[in-house]
Amino acid sequence: KPTSKMNKKTPVSILQEMMVKQGTSPSYELIHNGGGSHQNIFTYQVTCGGLSASGTGRCKKDAKHEAATAMLETIAKHSALPQLPATPCESPVRTPLPMTLPVAPKSPANVPFRNTIGELQELCSTNNLDDPQYKEISDVGPPHARIFTVQCLVSTFVEEGIAKTKKQAKHEAARKMLERISDIVPDDPNAIDSTDENQKREQMASKIAIARYPFLSMVHSETGKSKINWGLKVVNFHQRLKNYFEDDKRNNVLEKLNALSDLTKQCQNDMSKDKFLKLKQEFESIQLNTAPDIHEIGYGDTEMQAEVSALEKIIQTMKFFLQ
Repeated sequence: KPTSKMNKKTPVSILQEMMVKQGTSPSYELIHNGGGSHQNIFTYQVTCGGLSASGTGRCKKDAKHEAATAMLETIAKHSALPQLPATPCESPVRTPLPMTLPVAPKSPANVPFRNTIGELQELCSTNNLDDPQYKEISDVGPPHARIFTVQCLVSTFVEEGIAKTKKQAKHEAARKMLERISDIVPDDPNAIDSTDENQKREQMASKIAIARYPFLSMVHSETGKSKINWGLKVVNFHQRLKNYFEDDKRNNVLEKLNALSDLTKQCQNDMSKDKFLKLKQEFESIQLNTAPDIHEIGYGDTEMQAEVSALEKIIQTMKFFLQ
């Protein structure tokens, strides 16, 4: 009987016959291969006639049949046809699906390769940022369909990239990090918007200090995070600071500090005592981020005098530690 023959056909064969009559054929694509794990999960996507549907099963055959069934239902809805009768065979026992695996984004076709890792490295170098740190945090899936997740760390910013290879995941993480910090860092790191000369000088000095801090700070570590050496006694600190520099560099620093010391003393001698008595006292503080921190406070009748006083004290302290 025709009805009995139709009932024995599978959704895949029914869809195939339907599409052949229209001069085309369905196209199946395995979009998730979960074989090799303790809970096999497969997902097929079928496309035909401008429509698409997908199905999931414990084996490829079941997933393909589910996709074909979903496509037949989709065609029936679009063509205003009655729904297909339920298949007479019993449905297999299904267990709950496991946690969804990460999905690697598909790269658009005809897009040229972009070295996002190199671009991120150059951006960090130009703006005096720490070098990007990459770490593989996930490796899931069967051996023939692995999904890798790589984490990218720049300063306090963290981004993750997911791909089918470690290299692609690393590039994806670098691309996300580029998009995140490109709007934060200035286009020209040397540009200074302020027209006030004092503000220009302070901003430039701050940038120079930030650029040199990783090389001069006593608390800088390879990871870019500050770690204080709590085992260093304060009584031995001057020896640690002195031994930190090579002799030629230390002598060069001492020579410059001596010159600055003479200059600040001259500035203090040139200040009028009469004006000092008439004006209010100003206080300025200078701090060096060493381990432990060094603080010096200067005072004077003007802000400039207070700065010079604090600078002279910090110079004398540095000379004491380095000699």
